[in-house]
Amino acid sequence: MTGTDEGARPVDRFESARLTVLQHVDDGTCFHCSGSECPQHAWAVEELTHHTGGRRLLCQLGLLPAADNAALRGEPR
Repeated sequence: MTGTDEGARPVDRFESARLTVLQHVDDGTCFHCSGSECPQHAWAVEELTHHTGGRRLLCQLGLLPAADNAALRGEPR
């Protein structure tokens, strides 16, 4: 397995997305930011929506709508 193959593991993508989102919460920016948009942050949020723990984090940070929040707690929409 090469370094490139290892980077494609779901756990690595999750951790990279988690760190990117947290970087934006803490500092509001990262080295990928240009102007008012950050493609890396957009990717990170999208990636985290594919994982239960990622959706939970996004809800805690207020980055997911309330309907998604209710679904995580097992409440009807």
